[in-house]
Amino acid sequence: MKPRIILTFLTLVSGLSVLGQFSRENIETDSSEIEIIKNSVYHIYQENFKNKDSVWRSVHFIKDTTRLNTEGWTKQSGKRIGIWKEYNFNKQLLFTRDYDNAICEVNRKLFPYHEILEKMKKKADSLIISNYGKDFYDNQVRFDFNNSAYDKDGYVGNWTEPMKRKPTEFLFRYQVRLENADWQSEMIGINLDQKGNYDPSNDRFNNNGFEKVDSNNTAFKINKTEAISVAKKHGLQAEDVSEFLTWENFDKAVFYNGQFRYYITELTNQIDEIKKEGRSRITYKFNVYSFNPWTGHFLEIKKMKQVKEWEKNSGFTSGLLPDE
Repeated sequence: MKPRIILTFLTLVSGLSVLGQFSRENIETDSSEIEIIKNSVYHIYQENFKNKDSVWRSVHFIKDTTRLNTEGWTKQSGKRIGIWKEYNFNKQLLFTRDYDNAICEVNRKLFPYHEILEKMKKKADSLIISNYGKDFYDNQVRFDFNNSAYDKDGYVGNWTEPMKRKPTEFLFRYQVRLENADWQSEMIGINLDQKGNYDPSNDRFNNNGFEKVDSNNTAFKINKTEAISVAKKHGLQAEDVSEFLTWENFDKAVFYNGQFRYYITELTNQIDEIKKEGRSRITYKFNVYSFNPWTGHFLEIKKMKQVKEWEKNSGFTSGLLPDE
């Protein structure tokens, strides 16, 4: 099926003219919606299947559309799934990434210094295992390849980008999940020096680090249904709630610099400050029911807020903030 789709893609785009550096073509069939995008670098074919949570995406180089950059499946949300391979313009395989199992194998001929990254990752892995245990690392932690390497002159590359200079500082990030839940990104972040040492006092990235836990706590034990039931006993009224794992940073340069918490959030108010000109703002107010995810114990109710601001050429949405 995939070769037929790619040939169809090449046929469909052959008659398109490029308007400046960007053009878009939308085609609808009985079973899918097809989007074809051309920019100054890539030729992108995307087919969204109407009755499935599936999207086939194929990216070719605009200079020669017979040359594949990458292809694979995503969910409708855009989340990549399964095996993806990425190639350069010379048709050389750069890396193969398994998004289901968090495995990434690079072409070592094209990735100088990659063995240094692998060596340093083992040191970061060992810090997680020594603090939280092997079972927790194996079942509730995984490397997310969203990491960076630096030297004295600044950024030099990452796991899926060949480095031009030898790195001397490393930032590794990990996803964490509750049992039978989705992975949540950047729950653990570890910064190592060129010898593989972790020094919290020299953590210029303000990363999520480590929580001091009881040796009996080898897994998150929180249960969503039970937690909501407990929250209702403490005043939760809304049926439509959000729940998620989060990291509370102590903002201290120490090894144990924060703690994992499980939040159930209840929207209590929305304050709109919309302006025709200038910066607009929406403030969302929440009751937040906080739990210890290691034990499932209820801890406290907190008043928190989230702020969304925007104007013509800029904007941001904050995370949850204390509502003082």
